[in-house]
Amino acid sequence: MVFSVLATVLEDRAHSSVQRLPKYLQLSDAIARAILQGRLKTGEKLPPESELARVLPASLGTIQRALNNLAERGLLVRRHGHGTFVAEPAMAPQDLWHFRFLADDGRSLLPVYTQVGSIDAVRRPGPWSDFLGTKDLIVVTRRIDVNHAHTGISELYLPEARVPGLLKVRPKDLENVNIRAFLADRFGIATERVREMAACGPLPGTVTGALGLAPDLAGLAYHMEGFEHRDRPISYQTAWFPPGGPRLVLGEKHE
Repeated sequence: MVFSVLATVLEDRAHSSVQRLPKYLQLSDAIARAILQGRLKTGEKLPPESELARVLPASLGTIQRALNNLAERGLLVRRHGHGTFVAEPAMAPQDLWHFRFLADDGRSLLPVYTQVGSIDAVRRPGPWSDFLGTKDLIVVTRRIDVNHAHTGISELYLPEARVPGLLKVRPKDLENVNIRAFLADRFGIATERVREMAACGPLPGTVTGALGLAPDLAGLAYHMEGFEHRDRPISYQTAWFPPGGPRLVLGEKHE
């Protein structure tokens, strides 16, 4: 079943502009498309890599690189000793307070996938510490994948005193999770209002490095200030995206 699905999708795209991409990206794009179209289901196990290499028009190295790419994007989960599985779906559109990117029709929202890279205690000053009134912070760093076509990096800052135990949470447990709902359930933090701002400028070196982009490339800085009851600051998030992406819906949001 999996073989026929992948073979069909690869054949469908054989004569498209995708052929100009490296072979591993052609394959990862085909698998991603099969997942988005529902041909490969959540939790479905893929055949072993050696078996895929035997049946598909790709070498073992190409297949391994394609699967690693999809795992990094949050589409596949690779469990050592157990195999490779289709990951949980993207965040539901109704859960998206942030990262509301418009599809080409100008109405529907593009799917968004999040992958948590780290959860760290930080003492670095910046607009986040000015807004939150403390330098004792926890930062959740995430990779934001918009429709498997546009990727950015997000840093969510929270007052350390308000999120005891967050450092013990496994990053994987927060992937494709509505952070706002998680904070409410786990720490009783109810974000009632968010103010969004955007600016253009050089992307930080940590961002260009993580995304494999040229140093000092200009892009979008998307800032989100979160307020809880009685307009008390509770979170500060910045996300950076390279140029050329879809339209981002901005505005003040209320619970």
